[in-house]
Amino acid sequence: MFPRALLLIFLVVLGACSAPVTPKPKQEVCGNGVDDNDDGKTDCADPTCFSSPVCERIIEDCRNTIDDNRDGKVDCDDLDCLADPFCIKVETCGNGVDDNRNGKVDCADLECAGMMGCGDGGPELGNCDDTLDNDNSGFADCKDRTCLGQACGAGCACTDGGTKGEADCTDNLDNDNDTKTDCADSDCTGLGCGVGCLCTNATKTEANCADGLDNDGDTKIDCMDSDCMTAMCGAGCVCNGGLKKEVNCTDGVDNDGDTAIDCADTECVAVSCGAGCTCESLKKKETNCTDGVDNDGDTKIDCLDNPDCDGTSCGAGCTCSGGAKREVLCGDGIDNDNDGTKDCADMPDCTGAAGCGNPAGPEAGNCGDNIDNDNDGFRDCQDSDCNGGSCGVGCVCQASIKKETACTDGLDNDGDGLKDCADLDCFATGVENCSDGIDNNCDRQVDCADAACSGNAACVSLADGKPCSAGAQCVGAICRTEATTGWPSGACVSGTGCTRDVDTGVSTGCSNNTTSTCVTDQFGKFCRKTCAGGCRQGYACHDDDIDAPDSCVPLCDSDADCGIAGSNYGCNPWSKLCEAKDKGKPKLGSACSNNTDCETGYCLKGSGNGGYCQGLCRKGGTCGGDGVCGYVNVGDQTGLCYDGCTTAAMCRPAPYTCRAPPEGTGQVCYCGVSGDRCATSADCCNGSCLNVIFDKLCF
Repeated sequence: MFPRALLLIFLVVLGACSAPVTPKPKQEVCGNGVDDNDDGKTDCADPTCFSSPVCERIIEDCRNTIDDNRDGKVDCDDLDCLADPFCIKVETCGNGVDDNRNGKVDCADLECAGMMGCGDGGPELGNCDDTLDNDNSGFADCKDRTCLGQACGAGCACTDGGTKGEADCTDNLDNDNDTKTDCADSDCTGLGCGVGCLCTNATKTEANCADGLDNDGDTKIDCMDSDCMTAMCGAGCVCNGGLKKEVNCTDGVDNDGDTAIDCADTECVAVSCGAGCTCESLKKKETNCTDGVDNDGDTKIDCLDNPDCDGTSCGAGCTCSGGAKREVLCGDGIDNDNDGTKDCADMPDCTGAAGCGNPAGPEAGNCGDNIDNDNDGFRDCQDSDCNGGSCGVGCVCQASIKKETACTDGLDNDGDGLKDCADLDCFATGVENCSDGIDNNCDRQVDCADAACSGNAACVSLADGKPCSAGAQCVGAICRTEATTGWPSGACVSGTGCTRDVDTGVSTGCSNNTTSTCVTDQFGKFCRKTCAGGCRQGYACHDDDIDAPDSCVPLCDSDADCGIAGSNYGCNPWSKLCEAKDKGKPKLGSACSNNTDCETGYCLKGSGNGGYCQGLCRKGGTCGGDGVCGYVNVGDQTGLCYDGCTTAAMCRPAPYTCRAPPEGTGQVCYCGVSGDRCATSADCCNGSCLNVIFDKLCF
């Protein structure tokens, strides 16, 4: 506790230290808009600021276009300038200036009321040449907008520029008082300067080149005037080089007045004188010798017009000669000259022609030499003389056509593009051998698939891949018949419960685990023949797993691989199976969910692709429609069919685009699924293209 004496001293000292201090007086800051010293007077109103430079009074200079005193008003607009002589203005009437700056010009200003040139307030319209501002608008005559286009005197009209303009360009007067007369006045450009006369480039020019008058007064008439160069000089007449020229050579009129009409005029040489007619040697010449019309009016039609049509064509295989039609194509089976006889029968037109008898002889016995030996207009089998006769090795004439009779020699004996069993001439000929893998009787069914082999001893215990018509014929008790599966001539398979080791590729559960392999694909899960020893006609070797043996898959090449069962039945170009050639299902590249959705019978499903109808093809072969067969030219015999394209617009929306297939060449609509080769991520449906060892694959 402090002693009382010390506490008293402390209080005395504290009181001394807290005595009030007198404040320093405030000063006015001149020009800040604040009453700084609180005396009720701000800035220059405060006596302390009277001597400040800020508060010095600046007088406005009334003639320098500057706001000297910074009050927002310049020169005469400032009240400081009211008495300045420079700023005292009176309106001068008629000078087009608002002298007193009251917003009104000349007669529009009340100061000008009654002054010379100002009107009584009446309309300007109708008084555009009296030098008065009749309506006191501040604008007189043509300067007033109401006078636009109105007359401002004889031959004068007010222009949109507010000036007088020359309106009569034919009277030799300076109507608008600009010292220029008629065409010399630019106002007259494009206007007429009289009958057949037009003002152009400040001069008169000839505008009518067919009236026989010197319209522009330059002493030159019509085509002789350079103004008329290339101009029409009347119907069918054009000025050319200062002269009239005939240009219509079909109207029977002397268009240029030189007494020569149409083709008789030298100017018409090589010019058309109508359909199928050309002017030549000062006369009409027939040039269309096939239309049945007398084109040149000489009463002779087509080839009868001699010599006009001589040597010219009168149609396919026909030439005009000596005033008549002549057959010149003597082996097309057509009466080309319409004289009732055709080809070699048309004599003497076809005398000595290739393919005609020279001299004539019998056709019988010579039915395969491609010659109309007896010149009756019919060659070889077309000639009834050859019916039943030989038309070459393995060929017989029958009903006026060639028929293949040798069906095992590998030759197209009748020249129809089909050989042996592929030619329907050979259908059901010969005897079927039920075990040689050949369609011996040409009924398009091979070995045990052929009804002719029913009950044959060779058609039991058939190995996988052999032709069949019933499961009882197969060692595996299963036949994929053509009628039910589309496999050409059927094929024995086995082991629907088979398995295949994913590492070794070895199959179990097949009828023969060495010659057959277990496969799961669009056709199902079962054992089918390996490619060892090759695949039979209508099948191809296909590699579906690099670790397992390749197998034979159905892949027809033509209708010849399929049985006969109606006009729409044969080798389907999309599925390569023997079935209806078009089942009406979505084709290559279409979206799908299941194999049965597609014409091909196969739906490729991968991450992000929405399903893609794809099919098999034989390497180097074709696909249905515009499809492209993509493949690597090594290993097996098959490739994959893709939807062909030339632009991305032909494809499904992204990620699909028009690109090269993962294998092979060409352009296809596609996006890669997992395992497909790719160049960039854009090639893949899911946008992922990764480096894998020495390759790049979609993932």
